[in-house]
Amino acid sequence: MTISAVLLQPVMLYLNRALSYISLLAAKEQPNIKPAMDIFIIRTLIAYQSLPDPMAYKSDHSRIIQLCTIPYRDPSGCEESSCLRFLLDKRDAWLGPWIPGRDWFEDELRAFQGGKDGLMPCVWDNECSSFPLPETINKMLVNQMLLCFGIIFAAQNSGGMLSLLGMMEQCLKAGKKQPWHAASLTNICVGLLAGLKALLALRQQSLELEILNLAQATFKGILMEGDICASQRRASSEGLGLLARLGNDIFTARMTRSLLGELNGITDSNYAGSIAFSLGCIHHSAGGMALSTLVPTTVSSISLLAKSAIHGLQMWSLHGFLLTIEAAGLSFVSHVQATLGLALEILLSEENGRVDLQQGVGRLINAIVAVLGPELAPGSIFFSRCKSVVAEISSSEETATLLESVRFTQQLVLFAPHAASVHSHVQTLLLTLSSRQPTLRHLAVSTLRHLIEKDPVSIIDEQIEDNLFQMLDEETNSEIGNLIRVTIMRLLYVSCPSRPSRWISICRNMVLAMSTKATAEISSGNDSVSGPDGGLRTNFGDDDETMVSDSKNMSVQGYAFEASIAGRNRDKHLRYRTRVFAAECLSYLPEAVGKNSAHFDLSLARAKVANGQASGDWLVLQVQELISAAYQISTIQFENMRPIGVGLLSSVVDKFESVPDPELPGHALLEQYQAQLISAVRTALDTSSGPILLETGLLLATKIMTSGIISGDQAAVKRIFSLISRPLDDFKDLYYPSFAEWVSCKIKIRLLAAHASLKCYTYAFLRRHQASVPDEYLALLPLFSRSSSILGKYWIQLLKDYNCICLQSNLKRNWTSFLDAIQSPLFSSKLQPCLEEAWPVILQALALDAVPVNVDRNGNSEAAAENISTNSLVSGYSMVELESEEYQFLWGFALLVLFQGQHPALSKQVIPLASSKARYDGDSPAEDMTSPGLKFFEIVLPVFQFLLTKKFFSASFLTVTICEELLQVFSYSIYMDNSWNSLAISVLSQIVQNCPEDFFEAENFSCLVVELCLGCLFRVFNCASAISPDQANWEDLISPLFIAAKTIIRRFEPKKLLNSVALAFLLIGYKFIRQASTELCLSKVTDFVKSVNSLLKKLIDDAPNLGDDAILHLRNILCTSLNEIAGLTKDCIEGIHLLHDKRSDLRKQLLLKLAFSIEQIVMLPKIVHEIQCLKGNRDSDPVYFSIFKFCTDCLQTILTDSNLQVQAIGLQVLKSMLQKGSTMEDNSSVIFIIGERVGDILNITQDTLMKPMTKESVAVAGECLQVLMLLQTVSKGSECQRGFMSLLLETIVMIFSASVDNCSQEVNELRNTAMRLVSRLAQIPSSAGHLKDVMLSMPEMHRQQLQGVIRASVTQDQSVAKTKSTAPALEIKLPVPSEGRREDNVVSSATQVKLKQPSEVGDISSSATAISTNNDDLEEGEDDEDDWDTFQSFPATKNTAESDPVVENVAKELDPDKNDSSAEHSDGSGDTGRMEPVESEARGFLINNNKNIPSDFQAVEERKESSEEIGDHEESRGNQVTSTEPPYSEGSVNVVEDHEHQEESPDGKS
Repeated sequence: MTISAVLLQPVMLYLNRALSYISLLAAKEQPNIKPAMDIFIIRTLIAYQSLPDPMAYKSDHSRIIQLCTIPYRDPSGCEESSCLRFLLDKRDAWLGPWIPGRDWFEDELRAFQGGKDGLMPCVWDNECSSFPLPETINKMLVNQMLLCFGIIFAAQNSGGMLSLLGMMEQCLKAGKKQPWHAASLTNICVGLLAGLKALLALRQQSLELEILNLAQATFKGILMEGDICASQRRASSEGLGLLARLGNDIFTARMTRSLLGELNGITDSNYAGSIAFSLGCIHHSAGGMALSTLVPTTVSSISLLAKSAIHGLQMWSLHGFLLTIEAAGLSFVSHVQATLGLALEILLSEENGRVDLQQGVGRLINAIVAVLGPELAPGSIFFSRCKSVVAEISSSEETATLLESVRFTQQLVLFAPHAASVHSHVQTLLLTLSSRQPTLRHLAVSTLRHLIEKDPVSIIDEQIEDNLFQMLDEETNSEIGNLIRVTIMRLLYVSCPSRPSRWISICRNMVLAMSTKATAEISSGNDSVSGPDGGLRTNFGDDDETMVSDSKNMSVQGYAFEASIAGRNRDKHLRYRTRVFAAECLSYLPEAVGKNSAHFDLSLARAKVANGQASGDWLVLQVQELISAAYQISTIQFENMRPIGVGLLSSVVDKFESVPDPELPGHALLEQYQAQLISAVRTALDTSSGPILLETGLLLATKIMTSGIISGDQAAVKRIFSLISRPLDDFKDLYYPSFAEWVSCKIKIRLLAAHASLKCYTYAFLRRHQASVPDEYLALLPLFSRSSSILGKYWIQLLKDYNCICLQSNLKRNWTSFLDAIQSPLFSSKLQPCLEEAWPVILQALALDAVPVNVDRNGNSEAAAENISTNSLVSGYSMVELESEEYQFLWGFALLVLFQGQHPALSKQVIPLASSKARYDGDSPAEDMTSPGLKFFEIVLPVFQFLLTKKFFSASFLTVTICEELLQVFSYSIYMDNSWNSLAISVLSQIVQNCPEDFFEAENFSCLVVELCLGCLFRVFNCASAISPDQANWEDLISPLFIAAKTIIRRFEPKKLLNSVALAFLLIGYKFIRQASTELCLSKVTDFVKSVNSLLKKLIDDAPNLGDDAILHLRNILCTSLNEIAGLTKDCIEGIHLLHDKRSDLRKQLLLKLAFSIEQIVMLPKIVHEIQCLKGNRDSDPVYFSIFKFCTDCLQTILTDSNLQVQAIGLQVLKSMLQKGSTMEDNSSVIFIIGERVGDILNITQDTLMKPMTKESVAVAGECLQVLMLLQTVSKGSECQRGFMSLLLETIVMIFSASVDNCSQEVNELRNTAMRLVSRLAQIPSSAGHLKDVMLSMPEMHRQQLQGVIRASVTQDQSVAKTKSTAPALEIKLPVPSEGRREDNVVSSATQVKLKQPSEVGDISSSATAISTNNDDLEEGEDDEDDWDTFQSFPATKNTAESDPVVENVAKELDPDKNDSSAEHSDGSGDTGRMEPVESEARGFLINNNKNIPSDFQAVEERKESSEEIGDHEESRGNQVTSTEPPYSEGSVNVVEDHEHQEESPDGKS
């Protein structure tokens, strides 16, 4: 049983007892109580009729039938029913007896019967009579009996229906020749007609044939009566038509043929007219398709009757003919010409003066128009005849004929829109708008509405708005008034896009319409604010209706608009309802103009006006008039109209808040209307304002504060904030006795939502534009902090109420609602739309900088915010203090919202989302996030960011279990779009960084964290590798994601990391390196991969404690990594070969990736070597040597590549690795693997000498010499150093031997490089000894040659050193490792970007000129001696070090005696070492030499950010955590940016 049925049970019980009481009193037959008894019966029967289902009270049917059949069982004691007047079809009212006249009041008076004992009308009746006591009690009793009889008749079975029909047939037979016979006929018609209509309403199946035949016989029997009235004839004919709908097609066709047969030879004109009308009713009820075969017969039969000279027969036949035509449709097309001839024949007859006959002809013509439709073209014969007939009948200006004339216009509009112009239609309709006949007015307005929908462009030019408003003001019929309102609104939405100024003027004049005297007073008031020259001056001092200046003599683009109420007496006020409706129309105007951007863009609108496009009437050009009208309405004397004006101002703010003012760059267009807006808010938020005005005022205040209109005006912000804060003082006492309880609750919701929106807006500035937060909003933060205790409590309670409404349950049994009677279904339904708008901002406002409340051992609460550093808060102020229970509720509520937003199986949302202004960390705070753009996760995920701060973890508010629940929802939603990923990654990073260490000991938690991180990495990688809408944003996501991944790596236990976690992170890092498209992105990815490498080193240290399986896992990880690195190397080399443009960004990226790959190839064998050492002194492991062989083969592939750039990158990386190896305790593995490829380095030099030398080849050969020199200087053993010294000297000898006959500039440059190397070696004490030993062991010729080189390097002329070097510098250069630099001479590490500070530029310049200065000092500080014995007495680079700032800084940084704090350095893996002075000298020379090699190669263009800038960039991102590690680590490649360094002068000055 349904809920409604349950609620009806008491009602039906009362009615059942009422029937029993009626039966008891009827048995006593007490005449003195009969009037009261009749009234009681009337009320009881009305109550039964109001019940929706008659079968619900089936047990009472027998007693109701006993009561309602009294008019048939005792017809003499009952009056005639008056129900036929509203039961019959009103379209046939012209047949009588209630023919509509000129006025509805006259029609009602004509039908009035009255009685001395009638009932007074009730105010809740749908249609009250204009006259008192319209009917007697007896007549009303009969009416209710018969109407209730019809309902019960429809609910009976076949037997019951036959019984009741038999009773009526018996009454019909018994009443012949009785005085009450006419009354009984009417009562039978009423009962049958009501019963058949009730049957149609119940939608039952076809009636049995016996019932149909009996009812048909009853109706025909009534029609055969000779002296029946028009209402009985109409009722019987309509009854036959209803039988056609209730029977099947066979019964309908047989009945139609039977009636057609009776027409032949009939003599009674009344009966013949009734049969003709009955045929029309049957066709109309059954439809044209069911009786299409009988249409020709029916048309021909009725046409003959219509030609009769008998007026009554002619009228009834024409009505039957009309109904047949309307039902026949296309089946009647072939009879149109004959019917037009019949109409003209009737019209031209002598009796054409009768109005009713003219009306019948007119209706016939209208039916023909509907049949012909679009075929009724202008100029056709049919159209000409139809138009002539209608013009003829409407010349009499009778109401009936005017009605057909208007209907003809309506038919043309609907079915033949091109038959006549819109102007002619409008002129015809305007004449009838003021008619006193409601039917005519209704038809005219509905036709105008059709015209507006059919041809809006043409109707706009007719300017009928004034006529419709005038008609609305004078209309008294509620139905017609509603139709006029709908028509005006339709016209508003149609014409407003092209005529907004006209509507502003019309509505404004309507709303502000007043007497001439008042108008003159206001005109004088307007003049009072004019300047001396008559122009308008700004006056913002008062809040009167003249506050907004009006534009005088407004011209509306091509036409002058006069007073909107033309020709009306201005001394008369408009009705209040008309003015309210005009204000409502004005409030719809910002929406009605449509979405054309020119309406909301001042610059675009002015450009279109200047170009002459469209009409030039754009809303943005009329915004002053619109705000003026809205402000005047918001301050009008009628308080009930003020909310409309305030709401219009809110709509204006919504539409124009982001429109800039082209005349004041940097300012919004609405800033000039601050005074009006603030004044309207002050008026609306007054203490005496009603609830509706207060609600709209709160909405307007919220929009103004969160739109940026009053940005920069601290006084205005404080003023509005004080206005919305004032009701908080009396929040609990906020109540309006004259309104329902839910009204005050709604005001409370709006008030709390206003504060929440303002707080969210302020925090949006803080989180996205912290450096440029307006001072006026910063000043609100301490106010929010002070009021957070009150607001937080209210916000929490409001969310709990809303949660109970959504879940339909209480949180606790003893829980009391915050909002009064919120648990009432009626109240909750009224408040739910408002709550749906408010909960998103309230939820976010609660979480913003919320702090936990600590409870001491004694149970006393104190705010934890006192002990919380302000650095951990976004605003610097602690806001809402949350207890543990409140925190758990917020968490559960947010989790429910998040989960239901992603659940595809939920057919209905538990917590709906309406339009809201929630702010989240995604866009500018001036941008609205409204539904459907705003999604659930965009509201909730920022909330989780604030609920997952370290303070809540420290307060034990968060447990592993609830964090796992949130992570599970994240896992379920991993498929979401990019906006989800960005927010979810931030939340994941918060969890990973802030959770305690013991969280990672929980296996489920740690697995979820890793899976989510890998899943997000995979999603981001897919966005990078595929064409998708998120492809452009994937690089913005990797920074926080890598930070989270590095945090996981740092906090994970080594044993768990070995289970494929480390390998997964490493492989996905390699994948990202392939997809990186910018240097910034590449630096982040390489930094992440090196973090994983540091993890591997950490695992090696812990491997002995993890067992043999750990070592096996490590070795497998390294082997897999080498395969990926080899593939990356191969792809980079192939890409470099395919690119011919050496300056392209893609080429630079490939070179950077190749340098990273080479560094990994050199470092990974070292890690493998350390793993091998973990096994002790075991036999040689073939796997280790396979890896070693694989890496050396990769290096050989790079060094032997045909592309000089590939060779140069390989040599520079090897040089960088050797420089870093000098700081390690054990660099044997690096020297070993590079030493394996010394042969390839020598081959490169030899190939260079054998081929024609170029600038590029000379630069590569110079790199080979530097690598050999570093191998000699960083080697630890004497034998190793002597061996590398021998190789270096042989290479130098080979250079000088091969270039004896070649004196080109390139050869000289290479020789100079070799000379400087030998000179530097000779100046280093430790290297000088090895140099002497090797030279003594060399052949005499080679030794002499080297001696000459040494002497030449020491004594060479200064002009040679100052000659501009032309040897090409390499396009990609590696920096000196950061271990060898001081803070005052910092040079960026791998892939460093250029710093813009002048001091740093000076350092670079000094480094670039070091070689020249060094050569000068060498020449000044050394004696020119040729003797070999004096070779060993050369100074140990004292003067050189003094003159070379780079060498000096390196020496000071690494000399333990001069800088003890820099003696030990870390290489990232925990290794420490000390650089010897020899190594410092060599490295200082290499730095200077590398920077002084000039080149014609185009240097790579400058980077956009330095590594420090990159760090700042990451720290400024939203609420994401910034990595404390430098974005670029040592050992990677460096890009030479400064082109000026390559072309500087020999003396170092550019």
